[in-house]
Amino acid sequence: MNSRLYTPTARGMVARLSLLIFLDGLAQSVSFPVLPRLVGSFLDNNPGMTALWVGWLEVAWALPQIVMAPLLGALSDRFGRRPLMLLSMGGIGLELLLDALAPNLWWLLAGRIVCGLSFGAQAAVMAGVADTAPPDERARSYGFVNGALYAGILAGPLLGGWLAEADLRSPFYVGAAVAVVGALYVVSLLPEPLARAHRTSPHEPRARLGEAFRLLGTHPALRPLAVVLLLSWLSFQSSDNMVVLYTAHRYGWSTMQFGVFVAVEAALGILVQSFVAGAAARRLGERWALILGSTTQGFGMLAMGLAPVTVLFWPGALVAVLGAIVRPALQTLMSEAVGADKQGRLQGIVSSIASATSVVAPLVFTSLYAWAIGGNRSPAWAGITILCGSVLSALGAWVAWRTAPR
Repeated sequence: MNSRLYTPTARGMVARLSLLIFLDGLAQSVSFPVLPRLVGSFLDNNPGMTALWVGWLEVAWALPQIVMAPLLGALSDRFGRRPLMLLSMGGIGLELLLDALAPNLWWLLAGRIVCGLSFGAQAAVMAGVADTAPPDERARSYGFVNGALYAGILAGPLLGGWLAEADLRSPFYVGAAVAVVGALYVVSLLPEPLARAHRTSPHEPRARLGEAFRLLGTHPALRPLAVVLLLSWLSFQSSDNMVVLYTAHRYGWSTMQFGVFVAVEAALGILVQSFVAGAAARRLGERWALILGSTTQGFGMLAMGLAPVTVLFWPGALVAVLGAIVRPALQTLMSEAVGADKQGRLQGIVSSIASATSVVAPLVFTSLYAWAIGGNRSPAWAGITILCGSVLSALGAWVAWRTAPR
């Protein structure tokens, strides 16, 4: 059947889903610049304790996600995507309201746990893309949606930093308001992407963690792709969590220089995800786009980790951004490996894997970085975590080459 018959409807739904995920990214990220300052205000601005508490808050969000994401995804296969989107936006809004009103750190911790238990809008949106976009449009659609998420995450800190100039807690109120707008948008303007005919039967086993992960056992083509996903996220974490420390230590970057770097990288990431990823998948196929993206990211990170001066670091970083074509290609291959009634369960597993790396990777890479810059070692050792990311990307390319569906 000609998929072009579905293109206008699919593109309209992808545009609506992109708006929701933009609001999701904006609501979450508006507090990024001020959360550490709010934490520090409860600790007499002790830098060591502030850093520890910021890490614990991240773990308090990620740990519930590891368990809940697959369960919420399975429930969305049965009841539709919109209830999960509504629950997630409500959880984000409640967390930010607790943050805004917090009299102590325990309110912040409770907010992160609430958000982690209910967080699922991004998984529901990705499942919604698989529900509506035809296979030959899927990589392009995933790229466009990912670009919208990047745009929200880029705009949020800029807005939050500006608001915090007047009042430290105002970004949390604004983020909560954005979450409410997102919830109202889901209720009033967003159609349900999952057709009733594709929902799982009520007579199937109840959603349990084991049942959700059993998908990896019953779909052999999915297992190597899950390995590539894990390697990709670990590679991302090796740079994302450490590059601010690395550039300050090795190149002496100021906060302004790093801010410019983040803005440029995010803007290029939006362009790559929105336009380059789809074109690469159409010309090369998803498998080769995945292999090429992982390889390109590996070479870029190799240059970043070895660059002795800033002028050599920038080209490596720009090459690494091109590796963003990995995510849409991988999402497409994974969505095609399972049936239409299991897309939510699949996206729940994807979120669970990503959350697991958010718990493990910061602990591992921060410890490795602390070792690398200690003991009077050369500044060149500071790039060791990014070099580990390069190796992980190369390993992901090799696994994709050997096992990804042709």
